[in-house]
Formats: sequence, C-alpha cells, structure tokens
Amino acid sequence: MSGKRLRLKRIISPVDGRAVILPLDHGVTMGPIPGIERIDATIEAGVRGGADALILHKGMLRCLESTTGPMPAVIMHLSASTKLGPSCYHKVLIGTVEEAIRRGADAVSVHINLGDSHESEMLTDLGAVGRSCADWQVPLFVMAYACGDGISASGEQVAHAARVAAELGADIIKIPFPGDFQMLARISSSLSVPIVVAGGPSVKLENILERIEKSLEAGARGVAAGRNIFQQKNPEAVLRAICDIVHRGVSPKEALECLKVGPSI
Repeated sequence: MSGKRLRLKRIISPVDGRAVILPLDHGVTMGPIPGIERIDATIEAGVRGGADALILHKGMLRCLESTTGPMPAVIMHLSASTKLGPSCYHKVLIGTVEEAIRRGADAVSVHINLGDSHESEMLTDLGAVGRSCADWQVPLFVMAYACGDGISASGEQVAHAARVAAELGADIIKIPFPGDFQMLARISSSLSVPIVVAGGPSVKLENILERIEKSLEAGARGVAAGRNIFQQKNPEAVLRAICDIVHRGVSPKEALECLKVGPSI
C-alpha cells in the first residue's frame, strides 16, 4: 500500500468509503467570526463529535497538542486570502507540502476559484502542490469553486471546476452544492475521485441534514461543512448527528429527533 493510500484511509472511512470533514480555515478569510472565536474549543468539539478530518491553517495545528480522545485526520490548508483585500477570490499559497509533513498533517488542501482574474496563478499553484504531493505521497484535497466577475456558479460551472480539480491531481474534491441533485449525481458519476459537498451559507438545521442525505444518495462521498456546524448552539451534537447520517444511515428525521431530546442545539 502506498503512503498516499494509507493516509487517505485516515480521512475516508475504509468501512463505507465516506467522510465527514470539518473545515476550520475561515479565520484567515473572515476573521474571528462567531463559532471560531475560541478555535481551541471548536477543535475540541470537532474531535468529540467524531469528525473524520479537520481542515486547519498551520498556526492552529498547535491547538491539537492538548486535545484528548481519538485524533481525527488533519488536513493543513495551504491557501489564503482575506475579505479585507482587493481580491478575496485570489487564493495564494502560504505553506508547502513539506511543511505540512513536518507539522504532522495527514494531507493538504488547496482552494481554487475558476473565473477569477487570477485563475491562471491559482492553477499554477495547484499544479506545483500536486507535484509535491506525488513526491511525498500526501493526499491532495481541492476546494474547487467557480467564483469571479461574470460567474454565476451554475451547475455546469461547478462540474467544470470539479473536472479541473480531478484532472490536476486531486484525491478528494470539495464542491459547492451544484443546484440540484441530478447535477450532483452527474458530477459524482463522471469522476473517479471522491466528491464531498460543502456546507455553504448557514441554513436551517433540518435543511442541512436533508441535503446531506440526498447528496449521499446522489453519489457524494461525504460532507465538508464548517459554519453550518460550528455556528450551531451545540456544534458537537450537530456534528454527531451528521456523522450518524453519513456513516450509520440514520435518517435526517431520526437525527433531528435525537437532537431535540438531547442537549440544546
């Protein structure tokens, strides 16, 4: 077994081929938004809630040193931009695969926004990271979006972004929900690379859970939700409910009922 395949087994369950990923990289782009003001506490909730993997920027990996319980896989995010700058969609590299290995990460992630005026630079960066991942046998998680002037993020554009990520060496691809489940099924079936669906902007919890179930039925291999988990009143309980849906086949209705009788959400 190659090193990359072994590391992937830490992210995607070898039992059901699915993953629940908790991205916590929002602080660079958005600042200390609600839910991650104390990211150490949010990380603890992610560990206790059963996330298969956490996505963190390099400086926050130090918070993992004090965590207790079974450790999820760690994906170090290599892309950054801020909403304070003139080009929020222009992601630049702020780390390397070698650095991620030294810091103890199991994989790295890169964010690309197709349609932005700096698209070519982001594709160049993705190619360079892909080469390093191949050299070091480290899984590459790609957040593939269509964002920029004149981009509507239609289903076809989401499909194009996913295809670009697969063509350039992604081992797991995160995409926004493409608008309907038929399109998601088309994207999932057209690629040999696992697709996970982003959580997206905050919506009602019941809608989140229902969309996760239907996304799995459409061929997605899991979910990568951040704000729709860490901005809930009880992130740990919500994360556990999502894991029940993804890994144990619990229905959204059952998961929601368990939340209602449990701690406040």
